[in-house]
Amino acid sequence: MPDSVAGHAVLTSFESRTAARDESLGEIEVFGFRFHPMPRGHLLDLVFGACATRKRVILAGANLHGLYMFERAPSYRALLKRPETAVIVDGMPIIWMLRALGYAVRRVHRTTWVDWFPAALARAAQEGRRVFILGHPPQVLAAGLAKARTLWPDLAISGHDGFFDVSDPAECERVAGAINGFVPDIVIVGMGMPRQEDFVNRYAARITAPFIGLGGAAFGYFAGEQKIPPRWMGQAGLEWAHRLFADPGRMAGRYLMEPFLLLTVLAWRLTREKVTGRS
Repeated sequence: MPDSVAGHAVLTSFESRTAARDESLGEIEVFGFRFHPMPRGHLLDLVFGACATRKRVILAGANLHGLYMFERAPSYRALLKRPETAVIVDGMPIIWMLRALGYAVRRVHRTTWVDWFPAALARAAQEGRRVFILGHPPQVLAAGLAKARTLWPDLAISGHDGFFDVSDPAECERVAGAINGFVPDIVIVGMGMPRQEDFVNRYAARITAPFIGLGGAAFGYFAGEQKIPPRWMGQAGLEWAHRLFADPGRMAGRYLMEPFLLLTVLAWRLTREKVTGRS
């Protein structure tokens, strides 16, 4: 059994023991950020509920890097503020921050993509939903599509690599046409922050699929491009250390510099909110 599938069996067992007391918490807004913490079962219901009703849902994720991008990238900020966008918690530091602010979030409300994406593909196969993957190098995309078709022969899945100019309207229209030509129910976009958010924010209206998810590297992990960090590290908030060690050249700035810059911004926002609250 593949590691990703075995890991999801463990998570399913864990969630079955906690389902009675863990529910979605609705929308939480702090420091100008919106979050929608929910356990994996609720998240899957959100995805496939959109497919059933054909009501548009865009799924974004919030981790420390995402909050940093929120400050720096207007397209990321605009996407997260759209009313049809749900923002899952994709990092234990966000859970810790919300708990410190008095919200009843727990580890089960951290729904990082690698922990639920294969379950979504399995359910798509079961329900006859069509899935389109946008992003990743061509060889990674091909490997992931082949793996998905082997695991779930009934799954209708296709894709397009992420090597196109997102600033070129003609190129983007061509890609949107390729997506729509497959007639998907679910589109997963994995082109890195904030490039993927920029494309979706500008072209979501041109894509007919009811569900669009900002998946980052999720399909790359599924394809085996990178080794998935041990899941205990994710639950302990140490997944960043695994990724930093695996790719220090690319991840050093994200994990060693961005948190301190973000902390400065959050401290400023907290001070401003306290001052505003007293005035």
